[in-house]
Amino acid sequence: MAQAKGDAALARTLRLALAGTDGGGRLVTEVEKRLRTIGRSRGFIEWDKVRPLARELDSLRETITGALAATDPRAAVAQMRLLLGLADNVFERSDDGSGTLGEVFRQAGAELGRLWALLPGRDPVALAGEVLALWDADGYGETDRLLEAAGPALGPEGRAELRRLLEARLAALPRSRKPDAFESWHGRGQLAFRLRDLADLEGDVDAYIAATEAGGRVENSAGDIAERLIAHGRPAEALAWLDRAPDRHEGEEVRHTDLRIAALDALGRREEAQALRWGAFRRWLTPQHLRPYLRGLPDFDDVEAEDRAMAHALAHPDRNLALSFLVSWPNLEAANRLVRAHHGEMDGRDYGRLRAAAEALAERYPAAATLLHRTLAEDVLRRASSRQYGYAVRDVRACASLAPLLPAEPGLENHAVFLARLRREHGRKAGFWALLDGRE
Repeated sequence: MAQAKGDAALARTLRLALAGTDGGGRLVTEVEKRLRTIGRSRGFIEWDKVRPLARELDSLRETITGALAATDPRAAVAQMRLLLGLADNVFERSDDGSGTLGEVFRQAGAELGRLWALLPGRDPVALAGEVLALWDADGYGETDRLLEAAGPALGPEGRAELRRLLEARLAALPRSRKPDAFESWHGRGQLAFRLRDLADLEGDVDAYIAATEAGGRVENSAGDIAERLIAHGRPAEALAWLDRAPDRHEGEEVRHTDLRIAALDALGRREEAQALRWGAFRRWLTPQHLRPYLRGLPDFDDVEAEDRAMAHALAHPDRNLALSFLVSWPNLEAANRLVRAHHGEMDGRDYGRLRAAAEALAERYPAAATLLHRTLAEDVLRRASSRQYGYAVRDVRACASLAPLLPAEPGLENHAVFLARLRREHGRKAGFWALLDGRE
């Protein structure tokens, strides 16, 4: 208690703890008083106050779902509603760049759905209206997890009522005159999204498809539909949907390829699935396609196929991607050959791949590791990227640690010659040299 005199957060925690030992009534009073105080606040929440506020809100959430729910579920529901209602106020006067506050409120939304299941004599139809009202008031995604958590409380009757309410709203909306136009998020698109969530909750793939079609631009969700159809044992229909799916970026193409492979496997069309795996590997150098491809080959054929795969990687025009694949496979001997032959073609801005490869190669192939570290350092210096000088220093120091292991061979600079060249070409970059020489 003495410590709490100078620590407001501790004092609030102690008051809640003491209130929890004195019956639900006092605990409700303490929780509500604090929530309403936060709700009345209008000052901007500075960046260093965001996490403490998130911790306090989370503590209040835990108190509501724990001690309060155990003694008075109705009061717990009311207080969780109050906590969830703070979202607009809190987000409008803070910068939640870290996502900490958002996570607290999303968790509160899920807890509200679970608390409803504790209510004796609850009315599922009324709860459906409550869910819709909370969705309407949601400005920051705080109810993203509400529906799934509320599934048991809603039951079949509540879910049917929620579907009826959503479909009635959807039917009342005018259709866009432009069939390919994007609808407002607060219009047809949002209602379709909610209906899709509801269909997922019930495991109804046909309702999911109908909801997607109602929202428009159904082909953009063809992959999502195909994924659900495969899970429900309908791979032939999944393939038909995948034929309609646009591949707008590489990640989407990879996903659609994986779904197509899964559908073909489910249909027993093994050769087609294998051809897709090999084609995907040749294009993207993806181990997740090559490994099952090799496992699906007859004995001894896999060894020859793996050799072809390594040769393909060594010849791949994207040297950074090829290096990353060879290191992750792993085939460090091939990775060493690639670096020694093509390090000059590698993009030094690809720090994540090249540094990881250098570290993997350092023990067995110090020359290749050195060449990668030099590529990284020289790229930073060529671009005069002063904010990255610290990384360049790390790479030069890594070169120094590997220097005693370098073979004496034509075309491979020793460390002293490398440093001399750096000073000759980049001597005016004082910030880098100050860091390297330990003056900063």
